[in-house]
Amino acid sequence: MVDEVAERSKGGKRPEATKLLGGGIKSWWVLLIRPIENFLIEQKYHPNVLTMTTLVVSGVTGLFFHMGWIFVAGVFLLAGSTFDIFDGRVARAQNISSESGAFFDSCVDRYSEALIYIGLLSYFSGTFYIYLIFLILAASMMVSYTRARAEGLGIKCEVGIMQRTERVVYLGVLSVFNFVGNYVTGFLGFGANNYLFKLSIILLFVFSFYTSLQRMSHVMRELKAKED
Repeated sequence: MVDEVAERSKGGKRPEATKLLGGGIKSWWVLLIRPIENFLIEQKYHPNVLTMTTLVVSGVTGLFFHMGWIFVAGVFLLAGSTFDIFDGRVARAQNISSESGAFFDSCVDRYSEALIYIGLLSYFSGTFYIYLIFLILAASMMVSYTRARAEGLGIKCEVGIMQRTERVVYLGVLSVFNFVGNYVTGFLGFGANNYLFKLSIILLFVFSFYTSLQRMSHVMRELKAKED
């Protein structure tokens, strides 16, 4: 199992665990989607095609959030994140990994996330949650920026409890199971008010901002250590 997961992973390592998402869950998901991955490799799909597929699926996800189809949006969100896993692994399997491809993937990831949050902004229009969505978007961009700026200064910056993978999983999974939460809260007399979905937004807000501050603190410590 370890060899199968690590074979096409970046650096030849199993996915690392974080405080909010275990490495075992990531490894299990990679094994689950491996037959699809093998098909893409056999058909010689170019990684950039898969990257653009992620962008398209993210746009559709944002549209479903805008329409209030939370369950469907959650399914598409998780599907889009899966395509984002495929591009790097397929590139490594075909021996066509490149810095330009990695750069393109990172840029498209930012656009993909923005499309999803635009849909959420539309869905929560006129409510308090619209401010949280805006702040989540800002924090997620800061999480990416701090790493890019740090690496430009020669400092490794992969710390943080909520990176892009965690954001996608928490929002996607809680969106998919939101109907269960509505059933439970409705049964208890609180109404089907999408409490689980709203909880995902609050979690993303809290942990995304905390992660951006984690990275800023880490880089500042490293820079001061170099200066000394």
